[in-house]
Amino acid sequence: MKAIQTYLPNPRHTETKRIFVKVKPGVAWKLARHYDMSSVPWVRFLFNLRTVTDLFHEERPRFGDKKIGFIDEIEENGKGFLVLHETPGKEVVVGAVGKFWHIDIPFVEIKPQEYRDFNEAGWGKVAWSITVEPYLGGSTICFELRTSATDDESWKKLNRYYHVIGAFSKLIRHTLMERLEKELGSLVLPAEDTRSLAGDEIIPDTKFVDTDHINIEAPVSFVWPYLMQLGCDRAGWYSIDWLDNGGVRSTDHLVGDWSDRKVGDKLSATPKKDSFFEVYQIEHEKYFVIGGELKTEEGFFKSSWSFVLEPVGEEASHLVVRAKMTMSPKWKEWFMGNLFYPPVHGIMEAVQLKTIKRYAERDAEARIETDVAKEVAEV
Repeated sequence: MKAIQTYLPNPRHTETKRIFVKVKPGVAWKLARHYDMSSVPWVRFLFNLRTVTDLFHEERPRFGDKKIGFIDEIEENGKGFLVLHETPGKEVVVGAVGKFWHIDIPFVEIKPQEYRDFNEAGWGKVAWSITVEPYLGGSTICFELRTSATDDESWKKLNRYYHVIGAFSKLIRHTLMERLEKELGSLVLPAEDTRSLAGDEIIPDTKFVDTDHINIEAPVSFVWPYLMQLGCDRAGWYSIDWLDNGGVRSTDHLVGDWSDRKVGDKLSATPKKDSFFEVYQIEHEKYFVIGGELKTEEGFFKSSWSFVLEPVGEEASHLVVRAKMTMSPKWKEWFMGNLFYPPVHGIMEAVQLKTIKRYAERDAEARIETDVAKEVAEV
């Protein structure tokens, strides 16, 4: 579990940006940990503008040669933002407690171990982290921002402030990640449309294939249970419920009795439970392949639907979904494959993946801390 989860659990707002680079984690960490953004003119301008009140302090900064580092300068400054936690080579967490909506920000001077439990009314809390992990021969770098407040009124103030500066803040973070990716080199990721997936052999020769994928900022163990709940006999399809679940909202939480499936199980495809998918293949937390076959006097219809789940480091997942179809007569296959399934299935599957992502990330944020919590308590 990432340390930022322990220092600022259940944030009111979260933003995450992840990139994939072709260098090893040690090289990626060194650049990300010590990167200086002062070479970007508009970034320097924004930082100077935000700290203009420092001109009235006795120890004012020299804007002309000031570095803009996300960690190094924080350590040198010694007030306001502070390094809460660092696992060298892997993760660093920075945070602050302050009234960020003021022009001259008042900060609470606290020690890292006091940050999590600080709850005095009237203050906002901001934390962000950089995490570097190995991935496919290269590395993945994740920048996560979390914001919260000690009471509702302070959150309203912080939220209003963030709505003003949020666009600039996000632009700075995205610029950092873009520069890191450019300098370290983009990792060549598998081509989702052409890569081999579990279940491909069920319908080997068809041009009617739809592949979609999504990154989810939650471990595989938090995503997999939602795949096990698919079907109108369980949670629904996590898509457009009035189209595929009889208007009943798909269950937005995990149900204990729906935690697994096995080969041969039937998944109800419709709310009326008059047609079914069958589980063709399954390997726990790796892949889940379902499909169906229907024969009539005028022809047949066969489909497969593969859900392949892969870890991205320890704290994220990559979900690849592929639907394949073949049918006869061929004119009907052409019509369904070209005119009906692409817009209908494509839109519904996109909604499905985003919904699963939202629920899994929510659950991951709300989990109980374990190993990292023990480290924090010992600081």
